[in-house]
Amino acid sequence: MSAGKGRDSGTRKGSAPVALAPRVSLMPPELGERNRQLGVQRGLRLTMFAVAMLVIVGIGATWYYSISASLAAAAETSRTAALQAQKAEYQEVQDAMSDVAIGAAAIQVGGSTEIDLLDYLGKVQASLPEGVRLDVFKIESSSILTAYPQSNVPLEGPRIGTLTFTAVSPGLPEVPAWLDRLTDLPGYVDAVPGSVVRLDDGTYTVDITMHINADAYSNRMKKEAARADQIGKSASSSDDEETDK
Repeated sequence: MSAGKGRDSGTRKGSAPVALAPRVSLMPPELGERNRQLGVQRGLRLTMFAVAMLVIVGIGATWYYSISASLAAAAETSRTAALQAQKAEYQEVQDAMSDVAIGAAAIQVGGSTEIDLLDYLGKVQASLPEGVRLDVFKIESSSILTAYPQSNVPLEGPRIGTLTFTAVSPGLPEVPAWLDRLTDLPGYVDAVPGSVVRLDDGTYTVDITMHINADAYSNRMKKEAARADQIGKSASSSDDEETDK
């Protein structure tokens, strides 16, 4: 029994797996190598064809965009010429608007140092006590070409002019109170009283020298200059809109 078992087990241990049937190619090796070369050649031909197609497509797209750009440029050139022709029809209007803007700017520059004397005289008169009247009124101020001399005294503010006036009072004037009321005037810098003289009719005259700064300018031409500038901007924006269209 044991011997039989040993033989069986030995037989099982020594058995070999079943193998596939051997295959042998009867084709010559040269034929297989030729087939592989033909496959490589077909792959290269396909690659060359794909590259050629891409080149042709790129050339065609470039040509198309070039023609489109040329046509668009020609259309814009033609439209610009038409707009210029239309603009030339209104050149007189453009020239008139330019003249208005230039004139307004010149007036603004010329009037930048203007002081409305009549208005300022009324304000000075209104600052005086009741019954006191102005007798002499004189002003010296800077111009667009000449700057007004400044004071060499420390702590004195900048000024653009000097206002000198003589006031006539029916009674003894209270000069300090007058000077305090002058501080409310536009452009006030400082004021210095002069001599007080009693006239034969019992009235008194007082000379006062007052310095003023740029706040005293009327600036009445700023609105005209701003309006002319707005007209010029409107005309320019209209031209830009026509060009954009």
